[in-house]
Amino acid sequence: MIRLCLLLISLFCASSQSQQITNEQLTVGNKITIQSEVLKEQRELLVYLPKNYDATNRYPVIYVLDGEFYFIPTIGVVSSLSATKAIPESIVVAIPTRIRVRDYLPPIKGEAQSNQQQFIKQKFPRFGGTEKFQTFLMTEVFTYIDSHYSTLPNRTLIGHSNGGVFSLHTLLSNPDLFTNYLVISPAPWWGDAEIDSNFASIKELTLAKNLFITLASEPGRYYAHMMRILANLKSHAPNSFQWQYQHLAEHTHEPSVYPAIYAGLTYLFNDFKYSPSEELAKYGDVSPIIDYYEGLSKKYGYTVDIPHSVLAQFSSQQLELGRNEQAFETLNYFVKHNPKVAYAHQSLAFAYMRTGQYLKAKEGFSHALTLYKKNGGTDYTVVDFLNNMISDANTKLMH
Repeated sequence: MIRLCLLLISLFCASSQSQQITNEQLTVGNKITIQSEVLKEQRELLVYLPKNYDATNRYPVIYVLDGEFYFIPTIGVVSSLSATKAIPESIVVAIPTRIRVRDYLPPIKGEAQSNQQQFIKQKFPRFGGTEKFQTFLMTEVFTYIDSHYSTLPNRTLIGHSNGGVFSLHTLLSNPDLFTNYLVISPAPWWGDAEIDSNFASIKELTLAKNLFITLASEPGRYYAHMMRILANLKSHAPNSFQWQYQHLAEHTHEPSVYPAIYAGLTYLFNDFKYSPSEELAKYGDVSPIIDYYEGLSKKYGYTVDIPHSVLAQFSSQQLELGRNEQAFETLNYFVKHNPKVAYAHQSLAFAYMRTGQYLKAKEGFSHALTLYKKNGGTDYTVVDFLNNMISDANTKLMH
């Protein structure tokens, strides 16, 4: 019996030792603490970089207020949308809250004009620091992010409730801080006369700005406040100002944030999503695509590069339709403007393969493989694919 017990213990120990269990933390971002000279306090920034972040590329930046609540949900939405090419790959910067009423609620001019203004004025006298918070963003947060990461001058602001008030106030008082404004259930801060006065200035916007604004199933004062804002937008917004309102009636105040972020980012980046039509592939060439992105660049004031996937998709459509000359025109443009991108050379090599130009295909795949490794690529499936294509091209040459 003793021998049997010893044998069982020995087998159990051996089994336990053979099971190697690891427990590793997953990191989704970095927490950075900066000393703000503007606000006279330390502030945290939560930063998420795209999975395949490449410092040789440049990325839009999405800024999220109330970051302690909305950093992780925003990352999930951004990752999902960028993976399906609905929005560009983007950096997310969330700013945790310190004193919401101070940072997010604008000062009152004269007497309180709304119930919320009266309440805040009585209970939270530290409100009204929006100008300092804007300066903090502009001179300290943007400066840090732009100096440490590869960014585009395309910034999106996401604000909910009081954060939504700050977002609208910034759009009206300092619109050039951001390109896109995603405003979720803004608290009914202004009185009717203030809304009319403040939103009359929106007609003076000259650079392209975009607004997506939502309301959930909330008390009547929220609805009345929103309807007045929408009426003013319809009356005063210039053609260069793109905006959309969505009523999320099936959601309450807090839960509406998540569908609002998804719908809002999809809308705000809608013009960055370009899918070449079959008609263009059948009858046209790459020039309308070039024109589209040149127009987008002019609209936003910086160079918006044509996504690699757009050029690859369009050339593939052209090849399938037997328009080889036009396909190679597209691919040569792709390579010319992206000479260090392995995918560009791979796409051109694949076209050579499909048209029986096996020597050029072999050279192209070999060059793509060299570039991929030189650029730090480590995905074995990509390396394996390129090696297989080189081998296939070489076999074709031998026959």
